[in-house]
Amino acid sequence: MKRKALLIGSTHGLEGVKVDLLTFQEYLKTDRGGAWYSSEIEVKPDIAKRDLEPLILNYKREKYDYFIVMFSGHGGQKRETVLELNKNEETIAETELRNISDRQLNIYDCCRAYPSYITDSLMRMKAAFSESLSKSTLNRERYEKRIMQAIPQQVLLYSCSVGQYSYDSAKGGIYLQNLLRSTLTVEGDFKLVGVAHQEAKILTESQVREEHQRDQNPEGILPKCLSEQQLVFTISA
Repeated sequence: MKRKALLIGSTHGLEGVKVDLLTFQEYLKTDRGGAWYSSEIEVKPDIAKRDLEPLILNYKREKYDYFIVMFSGHGGQKRETVLELNKNEETIAETELRNISDRQLNIYDCCRAYPSYITDSLMRMKAAFSESLSKSTLNRERYEKRIMQAIPQQVLLYSCSVGQYSYDSAKGGIYLQNLLRSTLTVEGDFKLVGVAHQEAKILTESQVREEHQRDQNPEGILPKCLSEQQLVFTISA
C-alpha cells in the first residue's frame, strides 16, 4: 500500500503546536498507529503557501492509497474553516487539503471562530503516553490490509464546532491529546476513526468545561457505511 502523512503546524504564538507535530508523528510510527516509516511522514511547520500548493499537487499526482493530513495551529471560520500557515498570516482553506487520495483522514486542531471573535487564544495539550517505536512488518501489513478494506472516503475531524475556540497550552492541544489517548485502549483488533473521535469528543467537552468554563464541541464528518467499510484510527499492538 502506498501511504503518506502530511503534518502541518503554525507555531507562532502557540507553544503546544511543536508538541502536537512531534507526538502525532511518533504515534504514527508505533505499531498501534500503523507502523509508518519516517519516509512516509512529512512535517511542515510554518510552511509558506507558495511551498505548500505545489506539494499538494505533487501528492495528488502520486496517487496514494491512503493519505492523512493533520493540522495544528491558528484557524478561523469564514465560509469554511480557514487555516493560518505561518507568522506572515498566510492562510489556506481546508477544502484545498481534501481529495488528495481516495481514502483520506483530515484532522484539524484549531479554532473555528468567526473573524469578529478570533483572538490569539488556542489549542493543544501533549499526548500523555509513551509508545514503542516498533516498525513491525506484521503490524504494517495488518494496518494496510484494514485501510484498503475501507471504501473510498474523505473523513474530516475538527477539534471544535463552528464559532468556537480550540484550546492550547505548552503541553499541546486538548482534543488531539484525547484523540491519541483513545488509542491506548482497543477492543479487538482495531478502533474505528469514528469511535476514537467520539471518545475524544466526550473527554474534550468535559475537560474544557471544567478548566476554561467554555464549550468546545469537536465535530466529525464520516460516511454512514458499515463498520467493516470504515477507516480505522488505531490497531492493537
